[in-house]
Amino acid sequence: MRILHTADWHLCDRLGRIDRTSDLRQRVEQVASYCEQHAVEVLLVAGDLFYEKASAEEMSDAFRHIQKVFTPFFARGGTILAITGNHDDDAKIELVRSGMKLADTVSHTGDLPTGRLYLQNGLSTCTLKTPSGERAQFVLVPYPFANRYELPDDYRTREEEFRLLQNKLATWVAERRSSERFDKTLPTILMAHLHVRGANLNTSLFRFSNPADIQMEAADLKSGWAYVALGHIHLPQALDGVETIRYPGPLDRLDFGEKDDTRGVLLLDLGPTGLTGSPQWLPLEPTPMLEITIENPDMELEVLPELYPDKDRSIVKLTVAQTPETKLTRDEIGRRLKVLFPRLLSIEWKGEEAEEAEAESLARSASGGKSFEETVREYVKTALGSDPDQDAIMQICEELLATESKGATE
Repeated sequence: MRILHTADWHLCDRLGRIDRTSDLRQRVEQVASYCEQHAVEVLLVAGDLFYEKASAEEMSDAFRHIQKVFTPFFARGGTILAITGNHDDDAKIELVRSGMKLADTVSHTGDLPTGRLYLQNGLSTCTLKTPSGERAQFVLVPYPFANRYELPDDYRTREEEFRLLQNKLATWVAERRSSERFDKTLPTILMAHLHVRGANLNTSLFRFSNPADIQMEAADLKSGWAYVALGHIHLPQALDGVETIRYPGPLDRLDFGEKDDTRGVLLLDLGPTGLTGSPQWLPLEPTPMLEITIENPDMELEVLPELYPDKDRSIVKLTVAQTPETKLTRDEIGRRLKVLFPRLLSIEWKGEEAEEAEAESLARSASGGKSFEETVREYVKTALGSDPDQDAIMQICEELLATESKGATE
């Protein structure tokens, strides 16, 4: 059975003012292409299919996009098995599911019907038989929210809730192999959206708080499974170096803490007794995320287009230095940068003289490019006209300008 392991799609996501829909849909389309290229029969999505603030309408559009790009996959009996993560909103998912019938739940007895998308938000075990006749078993573990795991509501603190959830989860997983629905003759994949203790964390943690997160012990996952398909941690890795326990990471970079991370998915071949060979990494092309510092706007703005050929699709954070010598105003610099980088996320103005430089630059702009001193001299001469005391008054003016300039530099 050919399987593709993905996780953390975060469809409909936003980064500040930047809508990530187009980026993420391109990655989904590349996943669909991999499914056709490698004759994948089962696509796993290990949680966080959606952005937590996505509207029901946005989620419906995302489901329709999935149905469209995976039409050939479904037509030949391909199946998508997805579980919910900590960013998935159950109420919205149920609303979309009931209204659009775009995703099923794993509620069947016997083998799941193929050629469908399943999105499961409760603990479950299921079996699947591909059109080629191969069978496998899947144990599905969505992110452990109390309402998903039927936790009694008599706990008093958040810490007690987490402890109860961790114990319930560990017990449930440990008891799977002795449960009535578990078929010990089939190769079994555990798919879970969890923080497993010992996983390497990247710098962003993407709206994820380690101290407040429910964690599972790695020892609970190291035996009895042909493969453990994990989601939740965004750094691709084999847990403790075990190649059959994997986090693939998201489909794209989602914030600047992930700007240097690689992106990809994992291709597996599952035989009657487990994996046949090692998981294969298939790369995805992530969105470039650039942090650029501009020290001399007057000169550098002209060469930036040549330095950043991917500027139109890159998400950009800028730091811009201004000095009193900068000819361009802050407003002019900002306008040009927004045109140059259409996906500009933020501009930080650098240096102690930034405000003074802005005032000086604005003054020169208002006076046709002249300095403050030049503007004063021109004004005084115009006001004096042919006054016979013009030379004496101009001498006093120069002394005052010199005094002002000296005081400004002390």
